[in-house]
Amino acid sequence: MLVKLARSMFLLFCISIHFEAESKTNSVLKLSCKFDPYSIKQKQKNVGFLEDEKIDRDQICNILGCEDTIEVNKYETKINDKYEYRLRNKWFNHQGILLDDFLITKKNVTINTFVSQAYFLDSYSINRVTGKSVRTFYRFNDPEFMNKINKIQKNKSNNDSLYNENGKLSLKTLESYSLKPAETLYIEGHCYEGTGV
Repeated sequence: MLVKLARSMFLLFCISIHFEAESKTNSVLKLSCKFDPYSIKQKQKNVGFLEDEKIDRDQICNILGCEDTIEVNKYETKINDKYEYRLRNKWFNHQGILLDDFLITKKNVTINTFVSQAYFLDSYSINRVTGKSVRTFYRFNDPEFMNKINKIQKNKSNNDSLYNENGKLSLKTLESYSLKPAETLYIEGHCYEGTGV
């Protein structure tokens, strides 16, 4: 029994190494960002915008990174020949978070993540010419939100889901059901392509 289990685990290990070797990662975009702590606006559900003196700017900058390098990486996996785009920043700093919306034009960059497993979502709007940037960070992890999600999902048919084929929730889906975040942070600053700016 233990020998079969060990063989199975070894086989799974070999397969995971093979798939990892079969995926390619390319950096698509790298930005150095500096956000102004005094630009932070904090909005809470059922309360509205907090007064300036109630915003803990030091804590927010410490957690989210008012000075940060953001990177978008493209993952090409051979499993389904599809590309995945992931955002890495101070908050999503390990493998990054899957992007729902990523658009680069000559003048602008738009980045929107899917909702993370911990029910956070990150969004950037960046002017490539001036560097002027707005970061919007959403927190959805309150009990009221979770109850509403579960209720909506329970009332939907098996073929119709709030989640996409990868089990992810998008901001557009949440807005279409009028599901509001528990908290939203708006931070203004500047982002420039490259590092060390």
